[in-house]
Amino acid sequence: MKYLITFFVIPIFLVSCNKNREGSTFESGSNATPSTIENLNIQTKEFFEIDSTGVLMFPLEMGENKNEEGNFTYKEMPYNGYWNVLFLNSNTNEYNLLTESKVLILDYNYKYGSEEGLNISKKTNHIFYSVRTLDYNKDKLLNQVDPIYLFVSDKFGKNFRQLSPSNYSVHSWKYIQANNKIILTAYKDSNKNNAFDEKDEIATFEVILDQNEKPKEVFSSNLKDKLKTLYDKDWKRIKE
Repeated sequence: MKYLITFFVIPIFLVSCNKNREGSTFESGSNATPSTIENLNIQTKEFFEIDSTGVLMFPLEMGENKNEEGNFTYKEMPYNGYWNVLFLNSNTNEYNLLTESKVLILDYNYKYGSEEGLNISKKTNHIFYSVRTLDYNKDKLLNQVDPIYLFVSDKFGKNFRQLSPSNYSVHSWKYIQANNKIILTAYKDSNKNNAFDEKDEIATFEVILDQNEKPKEVFSSNLKDKLKTLYDKDWKRIKE
C-alpha cells in the first residue's frame, strides 16, 4: 500500500506502545481518544538504506507521555524490539508499512546471515526478520519465552510472510545461493513445557525462497531414530 509522504499517517490501532522488559499484552480493540493519541510520539530514531537502492528502512519505536492522571495509557512492549517497520522510497517519496498485524520484530537482516552475504544481497531481493507473533504459552505477553519465527519481505518492505514452521522457535538459518533455499534449525517444544530451550529437540528445515511452500523437515524420523539408537549404544544411560 502506498501513501504520499506529505500525508504521514499511521493508524492508531497498530500502536503497541512504550517499552520495558516484560512483554506486550494481547488485548483486542481500541478505546483511543484524541487525548491518548496526543500522548504518543512516533520515534523514527534510526534509518538504513538498502543496498544503495534509495529505499530506506525506519524501524519503529513508540514513546508515550503520561496522561493527566500521571499514568501511561498503553500496554508496554520489550526494549529489544520494534512494533513495525516503515519503508520510504526516497526516489519517489512513496512509503509503506511492513505489516498491519501485531508483531514484535527482534532483528532484520539483508546480508543473509553471513559476511559473504554482503555480496549475495545485492543480487537478490529479500530482507529477513526475526519476529515474535504467537503468544505460545497464552500468558497474554509477547516476550522471550515465545517462539521466534523467520519472516521475509522484498526490499521495498512488501510481501511480508513467514518462512519458518509454526510452533517452532528459530535457532539459526542461512541462505543457500546454489539452490535458492533457506536452511534453518529450530527448537521444538518436545518436553511440552511451553518453552524453547536447550532441553528440547532442534529440527532442521528447508524452504525454497521464491516459492509459496511450507517448510519441509530435512532429516527423516527413521534417521533420527537411528541416531538415538547409536547414541544410546555408545553412551550408556547412567544407572539410577
